[in-house]
Amino acid sequence: MKCAFKTLILANNKQATYFSKACGVSRFAWNWGLAAWQKQYELWVDSGKQKALKPSGMMLKKQLNSVKKADFPWMYEVTKYASQQPFIFLNRAWSDFFKKKTMNGKPVGKPRFKRKGKSIDSFYVGGDQVVVRGRYLKIPNLGWVKMAEAIKYAGHINSMTISRVADKWYVSFSMEVDVSFLPTKNQGRCGVDLGISTLATLSSGPVRYWDTPKPLQHSLRKLARYQRRLVKKTKGSTGYSRLKVKIGRLHKRIADIRSNCLHQLTRYLTKHFGEVTIEDLSVKNMMANKRLARHIADVGMYEFKRQLDYKSQWYSTLLTIADRWFASSKLCSDCGTKNDTLTLADRTFSCKCGAKKCRDYNASLNLENYTARSAGIYAVGDGGSALVA
Repeated sequence: MKCAFKTLILANNKQATYFSKACGVSRFAWNWGLAAWQKQYELWVDSGKQKALKPSGMMLKKQLNSVKKADFPWMYEVTKYASQQPFIFLNRAWSDFFKKKTMNGKPVGKPRFKRKGKSIDSFYVGGDQVVVRGRYLKIPNLGWVKMAEAIKYAGHINSMTISRVADKWYVSFSMEVDVSFLPTKNQGRCGVDLGISTLATLSSGPVRYWDTPKPLQHSLRKLARYQRRLVKKTKGSTGYSRLKVKIGRLHKRIADIRSNCLHQLTRYLTKHFGEVTIEDLSVKNMMANKRLARHIADVGMYEFKRQLDYKSQWYSTLLTIADRWFASSKLCSDCGTKNDTLTLADRTFSCKCGAKKCRDYNASLNLENYTARSAGIYAVGDGGSALVA
């Protein structure tokens, strides 16, 4: 299956300068191609949409190659992929726009120009130019650079992308990996109820509650202080640039803490359980609540689902996603009675049958028995069993 492996590059000044040049070439090629595409598209429409005049990524790449040696000789200082691959990405971007594809529930917009300092600095290198030996990576037109760690997986490398986050450089490998070596161990079922104060409540296993680190919440004061200082700086000055790097480092630290916590949780679930059931949460609609939006984003619910999806395939774990309208919080896990009066402020679930549990734990038990409830068979809860019609 396809897999990505990302690690830090321990770049010196010469190597960092090369990476910056390659990112600049890639950004220039994208902007040049986008401007040419817009002009040629108008000509194609005015000509009655003649097939020979229809713009494409390959045609624009040939046009740039024909003038590159005379007009842009500095492009040859870096790998050829930096000036060629952007046209393939541009062609794909226009294709997605015309086909009205969606991303994260929103329609894909028109390709836009990339601005230095605003867009992500990155460039692509094809698999035919990727050479890795342990912790060392060979970059075309540069030589060997050192990585923070060797690639953890064995497989064919299709390509790599080198990008900058704050003041550090990272390389991400796209690979074809054989995951058959991973153990198929797991046993038992587990329901997972996601929350804000507690990241996840598990229905079974030695770990019942998984706390969230709340990295953004704990860094808000420091982030606000940096941003207030940035407003007072002169744009383009040395102080402005240094403070901007500090803000970038802080954002990277927040993202890393959140990602690490989610990786630990999803790995634990897929390695220790044969079946995991989660809710089909509409994160977009939940984010519409202005009082909870920042806290929901700090948890990373969508990223949790994404990680759990591919890791369940690695470890042969059955991932079940409950129906969005399944009232996991309002059903009694013992008798199946629905409590319609339950509100978000009620953190303890009480039922007429005498059951009294933590609201989140009760929901996780209902999710664990979701398959049995859907099939109309006995669903075993923490305090007994119930026949659900």
